[in-house]
Amino acid sequence: MRLQGTAILIKPDVLPERTDTGILVIPKSSKEMLPQWGEIIEAGPACTVAIKGDRVIFPRKQASVITIDDKDFYFLNEHQIKFAR
Repeated sequence: MRLQGTAILIKPDVLPERTDTGILVIPKSSKEMLPQWGEIIEAGPACTVAIKGDRVIFPRKQASVITIDDKDFYFLNEHQIKFAR
């Protein structure tokens, strides 16, 4: 996949519903309100800071969801993310 400009494709981290001991982590309805963590899968040629493999935090509500091979990925611009370096 080739991206244009400052576009970024992010693979989101999957939050578990429960811990190994069975303790409830976060209700599913609350997860949608939280910012999402993920890894940059691809970055456009005009990205100045973002590189493939960076861990980032991004606003889930502002992202476009793209489904590839039954997996959801998020599509944003470079200015919408924060780095978790």
